[in-house]
Amino acid sequence: MEQSLSEKSYRHIYRKLSRGELSPGARLVNRVLATEIGVSVIPVREAIHRLASEGLIRHIPGSGAFVRELSWQDLDELYVLRDALESCAAEEAARHISEDQLEGLESIVERMEGIHEEIATCSDQHATPGLLHGWLDCEEEFHEILVESARNSLLSKVVREHRAVNRVFDAQRNDPNILTSDVARRTCHERWRLLQALRDRNAALSRRLISEQIQLGRKTVLHHFRKNRLRRDSV
Repeated sequence: MEQSLSEKSYRHIYRKLSRGELSPGARLVNRVLATEIGVSVIPVREAIHRLASEGLIRHIPGSGAFVRELSWQDLDELYVLRDALESCAAEEAARHISEDQLEGLESIVERMEGIHEEIATCSDQHATPGLLHGWLDCEEEFHEILVESARNSLLSKVVREHRAVNRVFDAQRNDPNILTSDVARRTCHERWRLLQALRDRNAALSRRLISEQIQLGRKTVLHHFRKNRLRRDSV
């Protein structure tokens, strides 16, 4: 029972982190969280320890546990890691992906196109917070299926261990301006190309396409991060 309460606490806190409900640098108070979840402080403490081991929370001796703050270096390193892991996954997926998984990926890209169409109707051609959250959900689902279709349990385990960090950092840069109509359009176009490469069982092309997509995301996000940092520093 205690283990299930620990898992319940973990999921509750992780959900708050992934939705951006806990700000970077915010202190986590065990008793407050325990009251929210309806458990004792013991499973909350265990959940926070697990989140700390995943790199989402940092402990400061004598001060407590705090939401890890995003840095330029953190982002850059995550994109390097994602490229290495998911390029490998795409190459293997081209050899092993099932028809059901291909249809699942196609359904996700269709949802992304729907989001792009909604962004295109916005006067400033930028996503709203709701559209950004929907887009990030699609991105996560797409990459989950892609990695699963590689049929490599060790690769899946390593990717899964780092996905939580990616999701929380996505929430920390919860700025709809990062997703423009042009970015969404290009991403959808490239996803269709990747799907065709997977259908054709073209492993080399699948690897190259996902790498190019990740590097484009890296360039877009790091540029946005630098611009926002310069803006804050000048205030």
